[in-house]
Amino acid sequence: MYIFPKVFKVLILSCCFVIYGCATNPVSGMPDFVTITELQEISIGASYHESILKESKILDNKELNDYFDNLGQKLAKKSHRPNLKWTFTIIDDPTFNAFATPGGYVYMYRGMLNYFNSEDELAGVIGHEIGHITARHAVRGMSTAQLTNLLLGILQSNVPGGQLTGNAFNLVNVIINRGYSRKFELEADQLGEEYLENNDYNPNAMAAFLKTLMNSDELEKKIAETENREPNIGYHGIFSTHPDNEKRIKALEQNKLKTSSKDDNKEKFLKLLDGSLYGTSPEEGYVKDSVFYHPIFAIKFTINEDWQFKNDPDKLVFLRDKDRMILRADELLQDDLDNGLNPEQYLKNGIDKTSFLSTNKEISSQPISYNGLNGHTMLYHSKSLMDSSYKRFTVIFDLKTKNMKPKAWIAVTTLKNLDNDETSLSMLKTFSKMTDSEVENSRGLRIKVIRFREGMSYEKLAKSSPLGNYSIDKLRLLNGHYPNSNPKVGDLIKIVE
Repeated sequence: MYIFPKVFKVLILSCCFVIYGCATNPVSGMPDFVTITELQEISIGASYHESILKESKILDNKELNDYFDNLGQKLAKKSHRPNLKWTFTIIDDPTFNAFATPGGYVYMYRGMLNYFNSEDELAGVIGHEIGHITARHAVRGMSTAQLTNLLLGILQSNVPGGQLTGNAFNLVNVIINRGYSRKFELEADQLGEEYLENNDYNPNAMAAFLKTLMNSDELEKKIAETENREPNIGYHGIFSTHPDNEKRIKALEQNKLKTSSKDDNKEKFLKLLDGSLYGTSPEEGYVKDSVFYHPIFAIKFTINEDWQFKNDPDKLVFLRDKDRMILRADELLQDDLDNGLNPEQYLKNGIDKTSFLSTNKEISSQPISYNGLNGHTMLYHSKSLMDSSYKRFTVIFDLKTKNMKPKAWIAVTTLKNLDNDETSLSMLKTFSKMTDSEVENSRGLRIKVIRFREGMSYEKLAKSSPLGNYSIDKLRLLNGHYPNSNPKVGDLIKIVE
């Protein structure tokens, strides 16, 4: 008795959806089923852009920002949607990635920018991201998800430009971060190639940079295998549904678009990258010659080459085999220090000695004093019916801070056995303060563009490189010469210093 009215209501809503969702795709000219108008699409992109600006650091380099925006605007004007209000942004982050959001917003991470070797290649990737927007890939993905999940109320109203609900924001977030379907990615590749040709660039540059992406994945796999970890690969993120780069390259090569004779502005482009940051910024800490420097906290220590290192925003992570050490900073209260708080008391107050269905036995407890800094370390053995492991807790007091509160540097090391205990502790023994001159001269790692001259080789350049292990491979990848190509005498190449 009550079923039929509900079914009837759903049918009416579905019919309205179909009528409302008939739209012409700007690229194909064919009808698309979409549940979001262009004004709503623009509103979604604007809301997402505000969130990105709040959560991300935008590159503080007017020359590069202006160049990136001008190039993007130039490509967008000859795209299928030239009338959108296009916005092009460089995010100050070492991630090797780029992405686009609905309504005309294109983003590139600083970490990706360093791997282009001509303006053509950069234009190809920007064109690829523009293609996601012109073909309305995110909007089509959202519309499909709405229909599948019956998210009929994803917008607060059907008024064009209506504001986002939480569901809509979460949905666009999932689509952007997990990547698009194989079909959409191939279409964006082809559009990127088309937009290159429209602007008199070499359309083959799109495939050329895809080879760099493929080589980047191969090198990451090689490094990950030696470090006994999972590789972090895939343009648009590790969970991306991107087609394999080889297949994408073959698909582009089949198009056989004409090759432009226009100069690719390689030298002009590389000179623009000269001096740009490589890797993490100085404010976040950086590694140079196996030493981690953090000029804000004015601390440094040596990283053991047997341990994999990761610089997260809130902690430093070290991995070896199945063992892990996490290092983070905690503020100390001056009143506690004035009343006698010492490193041993700090640890005893902070360590939870009880654990459900396991016993935690203290093996050792000893003060440490290295490089003028005092601390304490304690080793525990944790045993349960199913498992046995060790935990080392170490704290180093840094009371020599300037213009900031004193710090406690806490290291928690989880060990399957004690094989890696000594090397993990040895890194902490190198913990020390940076000198005033070291802080003043901390520029982080920078790209330096040089001319390849007689007698030079990647092997020789790698010996003085701060990139550590795999320096030769990393320099070749940076210059588009991976795995075994070499530049010609007179060519400009990028090194890191």
